[in-house]
Amino acid sequence: MSEIMIMATRSQPSYVLINHLAERFDISLVVFEEAHQGKMLRHRLRKLGVAQVAGQLAFLGYDRMVIRSRSRARVAALLKGRDVRPPDGRLNVLDVDSVNNAEVADLLKDRRPGAVVVSGTGIIAGWILACAPAFINIHVGITPRYRGVHGGFWAVYEGRSEMVGTTIHLVDPGVDTGEIIAQPAIAVDPFTDTYRTLPVKQYLGALDAMADAVRAVLDGRAEPYRRSDLESRQWYSPTPGQYLTFLREMRRLRRPDRQEAAR
Repeated sequence: MSEIMIMATRSQPSYVLINHLAERFDISLVVFEEAHQGKMLRHRLRKLGVAQVAGQLAFLGYDRMVIRSRSRARVAALLKGRDVRPPDGRLNVLDVDSVNNAEVADLLKDRRPGAVVVSGTGIIAGWILACAPAFINIHVGITPRYRGVHGGFWAVYEGRSEMVGTTIHLVDPGVDTGEIIAQPAIAVDPFTDTYRTLPVKQYLGALDAMADAVRAVLDGRAEPYRRSDLESRQWYSPTPGQYLTFLREMRRLRRPDRQEAAR
């Protein structure tokens, strides 16, 4: 059986994914990349401007103070029965500042994994991608329409709750632009879902699809494809005004006529 490697950031969803795959594949190494909020902020300032980023920061503050606490019980219920343990002590683990460094490249060349699973890291450089036959990413959004972050949130924001789902795709040097292997959808519950619960549901709903994709890649059976029916767009964190639009859409989905249509 070909071994796989995993590149991820530390989070409960990543731990669930790692443990799910560990039951099905030989994992030679898990590489955890440190989160770089400062670097991300500088990039967004250059790309989006001060006013937009200031709005995003205001919303992120509200999220930490209000949405996170209000969503905690629902997130815990979604994760109940899932293995959220960190893999430290059970699998080989390496923490790095960036997956784009010579140490990671040397490990890839030495271990020669059949595939590398990616969860939440920054953009992987082309010279790293050249070190393994396939990198497979789990992205909480339906690409190419919802590239970037919070794809489920933005689908609801646009009034397209049927487009809330997850994309399993091959990684290329772009932002969630690689060829698609699978796109499982999830059902939005307008009474219990929040900005925080949607990505958890998207992750959990794609665990089996990711395992199937990894197996297909290892066996040479994968048939990646691209979608020409969706406009490509990269999304960022919302502002308070955009969050209010999201809330209005969630209230609209609670109407009896919308509930009947969803059935």
